Amino acid sequence: MEFIAYGGAREVGRSAFLLSEKQRKILLDCGIKLGEKVEYPKFPEGFEKEVRDVAISHAHLDHSGHLGSLIANGSKPIIYGIKATKDLVGILLADYHRIGKNIDFTDRDVSEVIRRFHTYEFKEEFKAGGYKARLYNAGHILGSAMVYIEGEKKVLYSGDISTRGTRLLDGCEKNLRADALILEGTYGNEELPGTKESVTKLISEIKETIKEGGHVIIPSFAVGRGQEILMLLENYMKSGALPEVKIYMDGMIKKAMKIYRQNVVYTKDEVQKRILLSADDPFTSKHFFVPRRRDRKDVLEEPCIIVSTSGMLSGGPILTYLKELAWNPKNKIIFVGYQAEGTRGRKVVDGAKKIEIDDEEVELRLKVAELRISGHAGKSELIQFAQGIKGLKKILLVHGEEKSLEELAETLEKKYEVVIPKALEEIRI
Repeated sequence: MEFIAYGGAREVGRSAFLLSEKQRKILLDCGIKLGEKVEYPKFPEGFEKEVRDVAISHAHLDHSGHLGSLIANGSKPIIYGIKATKDLVGILLADYHRIGKNIDFTDRDVSEVIRRFHTYEFKEEFKAGGYKARLYNAGHILGSAMVYIEGEKKVLYSGDISTRGTRLLDGCEKNLRADALILEGTYGNEELPGTKESVTKLISEIKETIKEGGHVIIPSFAVGRGQEILMLLENYMKSGALPEVKIYMDGMIKKAMKIYRQNVVYTKDEVQKRILLSADDPFTSKHFFVPRRRDRKDVLEEPCIIVSTSGMLSGGPILTYLKELAWNPKNKIIFVGYQAEGTRGRKVVDGAKKIEIDDEEVELRLKVAELRISGHAGKSELIQFAQGIKGLKKILLVHGEEKSLEELAETLEKKYEVVIPKALEEIRI
């Protein structure tokens, strides 16, 4: 059995990994890397037409964003995933097609992606690319899955995992069995703060800004962090721990909220019971609002909280708010997630005083705060997850910047054979 990384090797973004042996072959994820320019998987010429089977761990574009191009380039694959992933991929690809630049696929290609999706439930066995396969809960976002592949060897691909539960989701499945593990290392060199610590800081930062009469902007991924942040704010406002101000949802977050509600069966039991037994639906809270005007001037009229895409300031409505609110030190932007190298978000977090938006230089005088409410596992959680896998001999570390993967490898090498693949390197499982 061989492994090749066409993306996601020593980088965060464009995850695309091929597992093959004899007549069996499956592509694990098919993503893009969003930054100042979009980067695609490094597929060899003609490769895309040969792709027959693709398992998608979850809907984020760094794992699914190249599917439209795959179809446009002549591939006719079967795509495997959880139903919620199929629904979320549909809206994220359609949105990327609408706002992205130099897009090489059409709306019809997006429809074809959805038509080719074969959905399965967690733990259900199915055939994919000649392999036996199963999907296990990854705890990252709604419908996120680890992909288990059984051929001559048993391989588990983690996708993006979170070992701790959140307000909406249970943590990932643990204590599985595999010979080899393809493990993400986004935070392989970092211990993430406890959720309680991060939430306390978030509430404190928001209260301070609202008290001063400012606006709070929270850039967020449309899927995952957006819903977690909204649920959290709704809870604290309901309990009186946060002052009652409007919480605006903008960008794809609103559409994603509907899909979360439609797929509530994939959320934790408490959320389902809250809806079914008490008619208290957290997805349709009285605290949630959407902008009424296209220019969003109504949102700027009074102090409020704005949760909007995109999480790394790479596009979307968040840039409109930032342009309008950047001049005022009473306002605040709070980053709650990972900011990749080369993104506007990383520049702002690193202390930039000016950034470019729509070919215009914008001076940043608003306050900047950063905290982590992550859908990923930190270093010790990744290590514990790997150590819990029965029969494990080999680990391939992916989806992390080089420094992060090397630090994670140092600990894991004491017990396992550890490889940090380079792009296009052929590795024997």
